[in-house]
Amino acid sequence: MTLYEMKQAFLLGKTIFDLPLKVSYYARVSTEKEEQINSLENQVAFFEDYIRKNKNWTFIPGYVDEGISRYNITKKRKFYENG
Repeated sequence: MTLYEMKQAFLLGKTIFDLPLKVSYYARVSTEKEEQINSLENQVAFFEDYIRKNKNWTFIPGYVDEGISRYNITKKRKFYENG
């Protein structure tokens, strides 16, 4: 769907939830502390469920940052698929 087609759909009263979109997510935590890792897992679970529940959307696996900060550039972002 092009941006023009999206704009036309919005002008007709449609919302983003009505459009046939490929949808993904980006989840991030800033440390490797255990509670942050749990938070990351919760983010991934929430957004995967949220995306999959919309019948018009196609789920695309997301991206996850674990413990990346501006002080530690040795870690890399990674592609993540949880199901």
